[in-house]
Amino acid sequence: MKDISYKRFNLNIRKKGWSLNRPKVCQFELTFKCDLRCNYCYVDCYNNPAYIKKELNTQQVKNIIDKIYAAGVLWLYFSGGDPLTRPDFLELYSYAKEKGFIIALFTNGYSISKGVAGYLSKKPPAKIEITLNAADEALYEKISQVRGSFAKVMRGIDMMLKAKLPLKIKTQLTRDNLEEANNIKRFVEKLGLGFWPSFGISPRLNGDFSACGLRVSPDEVLRIPGVKILLKEEILRAKPSLCQCLLEKKDCVHLDPYGNTFSCTTVRKPSFSLLRVDIETAQKKLLSLARVWESAAFSKCKSCGLRKLCAFCPGMAYLEKGTMKEVIPYYCELAKATKRQMCGKT
Repeated sequence: MKDISYKRFNLNIRKKGWSLNRPKVCQFELTFKCDLRCNYCYVDCYNNPAYIKKELNTQQVKNIIDKIYAAGVLWLYFSGGDPLTRPDFLELYSYAKEKGFIIALFTNGYSISKGVAGYLSKKPPAKIEITLNAADEALYEKISQVRGSFAKVMRGIDMMLKAKLPLKIKTQLTRDNLEEANNIKRFVEKLGLGFWPSFGISPRLNGDFSACGLRVSPDEVLRIPGVKILLKEEILRAKPSLCQCLLEKKDCVHLDPYGNTFSCTTVRKPSFSLLRVDIETAQKKLLSLARVWESAAFSKCKSCGLRKLCAFCPGMAYLEKGTMKEVIPYYCELAKATKRQMCGKT
């Protein structure tokens, strides 16, 4: 049998199987616990013992994994918080791996140990994504708000590279580290990896808007190394639809640490517990929301000539404005800046 890369397999499935009437991706937040307290993180509001003690136990997670397996899901993304902070992480990872899922891990690298890296090297995931927000210790720890975290994350990255794990390093750019972007890029490229910047910042899930003050201005976004290329790729894939995410494609299951499934990471109500209902029932109800959103009072966005250049979606409006019927000026300005700088128009 001929081996193919994860990326090639992913593209082949998308080309041949997008029309299958079943979910293919599950984004499972195993825990909200995280050893870091990054000042922009939208789920950090739930990173405390009161919420963490309510999270699913080992058997409950396995029961839900059984359900998503039976539903035909192929890709399983373990995120959080940091899933590696769960004491039963390797047990859950192994259980999902034996089911045959294509697994991706999202972690900050802080909790990587030689034991974890060694185990993953024997049963590797398709990819591991780490967010590295500075190549400088003082700046990194200003953002993470945890003393000693930079050295520990650097050790984690080194262990993963030595274990030859499929590592991808991302960077969340904010007003704090915008000037550090080129240094991070050089550092990551010296490791033989690509630079993957992101600039989207949302309010916290509890309604705290403080992180929005860290947003990089639209004109500065376009000067971030690599962002123009990423935006061009998004524009080529964009559709007139207001929902550009996996929800629009109707093939993703979102799960929080309590076993609730919901529409997307920004719209978490209504939700349905997969401990009590099956995926098919929950998906049918949730996917109907996409049609409601598209038919809502979004005439300004639908008729806007910059629609395909815009990173805005109804979910962002819901999280930030409390309604899906308003736009967020920041994204309007970003779309205009994109047109000016990428299309040479004013």
